Amino acid sequence: MKKRYYVPNIFIGVLLVVCAAVPAPAQDVSAAELRIEKLRAQLRDVVDREAQLQERVSRLEEDLRPENVERSVATVGTTDAAALRARRREQLEREKSAAAGQLSETSARRAGLEAEIAAAEAEAVRLKAAALAPKEAPPRNPPAAAPVTPAPAPAVKRRAPAKKSTPRRRNRPRRRA
Repeated sequence: MKKRYYVPNIFIGVLLVVCAAVPAPAQDVSAAELRIEKLRAQLRDVVDREAQLQERVSRLEEDLRPENVERSVATVGTTDAAALRARRREQLEREKSAAAGQLSETSARRAGLEAEIAAAEAEAVRLKAAALAPKEAPPRNPPAAAPVTPAPAPAVKRRAPAKKSTPRRRNRPRRRA
């Protein structure tokens, strides 16, 4: 005859339900940390791309120097060397402006990713603090305060009547204007 273990099965079931409910904040924190890692990986890629574009722009600036433009078209045989140099310079300037545009877009993307990372880190800190905070704060009993009585108004000092002094002489000569 087989023995049946109903009590342990119920206990295990209850334990699984409790364990499934408890890690919810931890899952939120791990999801936030995972998002931060993905954003950091994107940031690394963007920074690498930005460095490549910066290097490309500096290389094109170097190629645009007059002696380098002259050197690049020197091997081509033509009757109009000035027009060939002008076309080469225009081509290099177009490439440089395209690379500079990509560089500015990449810089803006980097700044956006840095802001997203900062926001995600703040959210992760908030979630960690919420997970570590006590679930129910004990009610605070404010100390019994003495009844508030209004402070007495400050006493107004009254001046004593001025002593009469000797009368002024009114026989002074008037000033002439």
